[in-house]
Amino acid sequence: MRVTEWPNRGMREEIQSALDVLVGKDLWASGRAADLQWFQFGQCRTVTDSRGGAKEVGEYALHVQCAWRIRKGDVVIVGSRDLYSPAEDTKDGQHFDWEIPGTSRLDKRIHSIFENETRHLLVSVVEAREAGSFTVQLENDYELDVFPHDTLPVEHWRLFRPYKDEPHFVVSGNGIDKEG
Repeated sequence: MRVTEWPNRGMREEIQSALDVLVGKDLWASGRAADLQWFQFGQCRTVTDSRGGAKEVGEYALHVQCAWRIRKGDVVIVGSRDLYSPAEDTKDGQHFDWEIPGTSRLDKRIHSIFENETRHLLVSVVEAREAGSFTVQLENDYELDVFPHDTLPVEHWRLFRPYKDEPHFVVSGNGIDKEG
């Protein structure tokens, strides 16, 4: 494992180089595991998961554990904090539990963007920015913004090829890690 410490003048270029593989690929799915949001890019393929079942994954997966949003121009369509709001207005005394899949505002809005994985958005440009942040420009004027927003030495996001024995490109509060 190699770690690039903060601050590093070459870090932005290293992130740009890692993310450039997404250009020309479709973003076709997004979902979550607890508060980790995942995005699937590229050709869809079926793999066998750890339980022996079939699972569809993309050529590339982006796992995000920092702030993120999908916007169209100046309008935020969905963002990471939407996870903590109910999909529908709750009635008095009704308890909302964001950990239950499908119950949050985030879940509902992601579902509508990708139309149950039937809608694909082509990546036209990826632009690495400061401090590990980046923007993925998609067709129809959509943009995915990812922006680390704390100084903790924890993982902010990772890009990898699912079910391939290859290093992951990880950005954390400590800088860039390349995990094998």
